[in-house]
This record gives sequence, C-alpha cells and structure tokens, in this order.
Amino acid sequence: METLLIIVLAILFIILVTIRTIRNLKWVRFGEAFGKQGEELLADYHYLTEQEITCRIEQGLPTGKLLKPLAKNLDDRVALFVHRDDAAKARELLK
Repeated sequence: METLLIIVLAILFIILVTIRTIRNLKWVRFGEAFGKQGEELLADYHYLTEQEITCRIEQGLPTGKLLKPLAKNLDDRVALFVHRDDAAKARELLK
C-alpha cells in the first residue's frame, strides 16, 4: 500500500513539473531588477502592453509560504517576461 502511494505521488510530481515546464517555455525573461531599477521594468511592461505585446510581470520571489521568511529583503524584486511569439517585436520596441 505504501509503495502504491509513493508511486502515485511520484507520478503526480512528474505531471506537475512537466506542466510548469511547458508553461514556462512560452515566456522569455526580459529583465529582473530590485528597487528603483524594478520601476524601469514596470515602465517597460506598461509600454509593451500599450503596444499590444503579450507580457507579464512577476513581483517578489516566486517562493512558497515556507520560504517567505527567508526572503524578506527580496520582496522588491521585479521580473519582466514576454511571450515567446512577441519577443522579437518587444526587443525592437525597447531599443
């Protein structure tokens, strides 16, 4: 019974990692910054969305609740991601 549970959990883990990896392959990181420099990335994000570029912003660390206390000073992190299909156009616009 324990072996079956371990196998099921391992399969579930593999499925979740695969889904997350496939989802992440759609995005290209355009920058990552902290503090004032992060504000520049936010401005780039707003400019790109105005130009109809598919992009997303990530603020803080993408950590679980268990690791949050260890990452207090990293909460001002900003990362800009652009959809892979729009990456070339976004690079041209940000020149």
